[in-house]
Amino acid sequence: MKGPWKAYAFLVAVVATVLVLSTSALAVGGHRRSASVAAAPRWVTSVGPAAWSGRLTALYPGAANDTEFRTITVVNNGASAARLLSVTASIPAAPGGDARTVSGADIRGCRASWFTAWIAHANRALPAQLGPGKVFTGQLDLVMRDTSTDQDACRHTSPAVTVTAR
Repeated sequence: MKGPWKAYAFLVAVVATVLVLSTSALAVGGHRRSASVAAAPRWVTSVGPAAWSGRLTALYPGAANDTEFRTITVVNNGASAARLLSVTASIPAAPGGDARTVSGADIRGCRASWFTAWIAHANRALPAQLGPGKVFTGQLDLVMRDTSTDQDACRHTSPAVTVTAR
């Protein structure tokens, strides 16, 4: 009986060795493949200074033709060309819902939800491919909605705008 058990133990050791070696080979092969695939682009966004749609030079709730325009740029900081799928804008809010300034301070009593920000593509589609170091330029439009409540806390302030590219 010693003979069959020895043979069985030897066979188990061989199978285990083959399994370990094949798993290691797959892991190494998988690593090589993922290293050769281009990394996802890293989009870098920036927002330019404000320009105004009319004679007003600040945002007022419910004022006609009162839109703050800003130029936005998106740069492909990646190593390869990539498709720019979307560019969106939002007003960052503090935990209580107040808007924030560019420096990150809360604008107490001035709600982020009172503002609407969107990216205008100037009637053109996003680029099919944006090469490394190439720039997409768009326009950010920012307005303040009238909520029929006291919005004086927003006077003389400008909320931060976050632009996200994917």
